[in-house]
Amino acid sequence: MKDRPLITVVGILAIGGGLAVVFAPELAGFLSTGAIFVKLVGVLTLVQGLRVVQGRRNNDLLQAETDDPETNVTLPTPGTEFDERLLQVHSGPRKERFRARKKLRATLETSLVEAIVQREGCSKDEARTQLETGEWTDDAEAAAFLGGPSAPRRSWREWFRQSFGGQTRFQRRARRTADAVTEYVEETR
Repeated sequence: MKDRPLITVVGILAIGGGLAVVFAPELAGFLSTGAIFVKLVGVLTLVQGLRVVQGRRNNDLLQAETDDPETNVTLPTPGTEFDERLLQVHSGPRKERFRARKKLRATLETSLVEAIVQREGCSKDEARTQLETGEWTDDAEAAAFLGGPSAPRRSWREWFRQSFGGQTRFQRRARRTADAVTEYVEETR
């Protein structure tokens, strides 16, 4: 009440007058709702508006800060990781190359077994049987790469034709197998 005594007194009188009119409606006849009353409400509104403006003028302006709406997100090209791993099978010491080949083959096998289980609704053992027999693809080279002894083998003609390519035999077979696994997964969708 120390800061704004006049506004507080006017507010208390307005509330008191409003309550008096609510409980004794006949008191409303004493107050004229003509031009004087409308002018009084207008003046009070103007005073209140000026008070709010003056209060805002003394305060610092706070604004929310947003991040940049458009940022370029660089994502790797699909298959880049596989390509890098495929290059590693022929670099480094012999032991590392052998491990890289084994790991790449295991990754392809695991991916294919999961795809067969999901697509066929069978157990992992049944999926491994399909993998070993080569039933999952028509590509004989992909089936031979992941399959067991009963998987189909590529023909001599195919072997001779691919022997003169720029990739090693393992790289070519791994890439064809990855393509066949991708095709198998895409057929599921």
